[in-house]
Amino acid sequence: MSATNQRPFTVFVEGNIGSGKTTFLEHFQQFDDVTLFTEPVQQWRDLRGWNLLEMMYKDPSKWAMAFQAYVSLTMLDMHRRPTSTPIKLMERSIFSAR
Repeated sequence: MSATNQRPFTVFVEGNIGSGKTTFLEHFQQFDDVTLFTEPVQQWRDLRGWNLLEMMYKDPSKWAMAFQAYVSLTMLDMHRRPTSTPIKLMERSIFSAR
């Protein structure tokens, strides 16, 4: 990125669970001018030893709100993460859960 500290051109890939978003994005790992952020599923599966994703699927009426709040926090972290490349590709936007 230039010395003017410009924001990268950001592309969000949206789609249903299992539709191939991650597979599609991984194709772009070969390019040096692209930063790639996929959904942090591992973080959702290990929140200080708790598998929040599994808990949400097992009892959504109890855990859906907590899970969605954590997803929003992890996605916001990815959105705000600085990059050194002019292009940033991300799996889902922070607005996906709207």
